[in-house]
Amino acid sequence: MERFYLALFLAVSLIQLVSADELVQGDCAVPLPATDLRHCSFAGKQLEGIDLQGAMLDGVDFSNAKMVGCNLTHASLRKADLKWAMLTDCQVTYADLSEADLFHTTFDGSTLSHSRFVKANMFGANLNEVIAQEADFTEAYMKDVALEESNLNRSKFVGCFMQRAVLIGSKLRDTSFYNAVLTGGALEQADFTRANLTHALLNGARLDQALFIEAKLQGARFTNAVLHDTDFSYAKEMPEHLSRMIEQQVIRH
Repeated sequence: MERFYLALFLAVSLIQLVSADELVQGDCAVPLPATDLRHCSFAGKQLEGIDLQGAMLDGVDFSNAKMVGCNLTHASLRKADLKWAMLTDCQVTYADLSEADLFHTTFDGSTLSHSRFVKANMFGANLNEVIAQEADFTEAYMKDVALEESNLNRSKFVGCFMQRAVLIGSKLRDTSFYNAVLTGGALEQADFTRANLTHALLNGARLDQALFIEAKLQGARFTNAVLHDTDFSYAKEMPEHLSRMIEQQVIRH
């Protein structure tokens, strides 16, 4: 029995080591999972329900494509062009979209857990009601992004530019917003419990009924933020200016 499991482990390991160059070149007219489709363009195509699990799609043009209900699990889309593409209700887990162009891309209702969006252009992207746990958005450009009512627990937003981001009612427990810019954001009722907001900028953000329980706040800036019923219980290394803002709120009430 031990030999069986050892053989199974080795087989899985070998599969994981298969490089993109060893994938079979796919047919652009009939794209299939686990094929190399880097030579294709799907711009403006109707691709509802398409299954491209494990496909190599680096640099591929999907701009304005309609991909509702797609499956991109384990797919590689590094530097792919998905401007204005529609990916609602898709499975995009363990995928790599690093440096992809996601300008106004719509992911509403999709599952994005464990995927990488490192340095992606996500200006104006829609990710409402998504499940994106343990996803990596490090240094993504996310100005005007919509992430309302989403589950983003344990994800990374390190160094993200998220000016005017909408995170109303989202779950952000144990996330990292280290050095992120959230100025002017709509963060009402968001749950930042145990989040790392070290050196984050939240100037002018709306934080009504948001939770920052046990959050790390060293060097964070909250100037002109709205703090109606905001909970900072047990927050760590709270900046002096924030302490004064909270005291003023208490005095007013």
